[in-house]
Amino acid sequence: MKNFTKSKPAVSRLSMLLVLTLLILLTLSSCMSHLIADQMVRAPNKSLIGYELSRQFSPYNSGHDGLLSIDGVKQKSIHLPSRGIDVSFIEIEPNNYGFDYLTKPVIHESGKIWRIATHWKWLEAPCNNSSQKLLPQKTLVLLHGWGRNKNSLLNYGLALSQHGYKVIIPDLRGHGNSTGNWVSFGAEEGQDVSALMDLLKIETFDILGFSLGASAGLHIASVDDRVNHLVVIAPMHSLEQTIPKFAKQPPKWISDLVLHYQYKALKLVNNISGYTYEVTSDAVSPAQLITKPVLFIYGGIDNMSNYELNYLLFKQGSTKNKLKKFEGLRHTHLLLHQSAIMPTINQWLGLTDSNRSNLFNNDCIYKSFNY
Repeated sequence: MKNFTKSKPAVSRLSMLLVLTLLILLTLSSCMSHLIADQMVRAPNKSLIGYELSRQFSPYNSGHDGLLSIDGVKQKSIHLPSRGIDVSFIEIEPNNYGFDYLTKPVIHESGKIWRIATHWKWLEAPCNNSSQKLLPQKTLVLLHGWGRNKNSLLNYGLALSQHGYKVIIPDLRGHGNSTGNWVSFGAEEGQDVSALMDLLKIETFDILGFSLGASAGLHIASVDDRVNHLVVIAPMHSLEQTIPKFAKQPPKWISDLVLHYQYKALKLVNNISGYTYEVTSDAVSPAQLITKPVLFIYGGIDNMSNYELNYLLFKQGSTKNKLKKFEGLRHTHLLLHQSAIMPTINQWLGLTDSNRSNLFNNDCIYKSFNY
């Protein structure tokens, strides 16, 4: 009979190796969950994911930087003592800039539509001269999405400033040139904007926000009585609902990592930033407190801000809320189709070509493209 006693040390070593391997995997899993949690809530201007998204969006906004050189478009920065951050923002004075736009697809040589571009048209003189300037009739605040910056809304700011608006476009905390280490996905960003309005001595204002900016707009309007009109485009629901959908966006290496570790990571985010994301990223609770009508805009194939979410928000607050769906548009493409959604926005804000032309002399009449 064979003696198997000599094999026990080998079995013991194998068991120890398996245990050690398991411990290493658990440690790596814990580290990866913490890393993903950190990247979820870290300021996009300090995170790898934010950098990657900024790189992806750069072709869409390649022409925006040139708009910064226009007379009447000023870049400013201010410290918010009550919030402990510096906010960078663009201020656009109302003027008949002669600015018009056309959104159309750019077709790759392969025949596929690979991106959407907004093209601008400058009308003939005497548009865009100092004699056309006027005192602001009202103030409009534009709030960008997660991973974007103030420049991404310049074309909207110019278009709306021609209706007599003084337009303020801030970099939200942790975005662009604004400081701040963490994002809250709504509440903290909203308080920053209210503090900015305090320092700028703005008595009343309207808000147009996209994605993260839309959620921030809901938080602002729920507590700040100075808000008159609110337009929210593809708002986020909550961090818990948004991350799984966000994770499905390209590039694939981010998708795979976030989807695998997202549930563990979501349990860590509060400890990392100090925010309570069940509150700060919740869009439904503030929507319930808003008494003034809200315009909700969403895309028909938007997986991040779909019909169910927007309908849920639409049913909160005022019975005069409006819900508008744009067929065939994804989350990131909504703002790019400016020519499609601007008529709805203008109507909600009470803006028409006729009352716009009355603000200026008749030598320069606003002309629209034939879309």
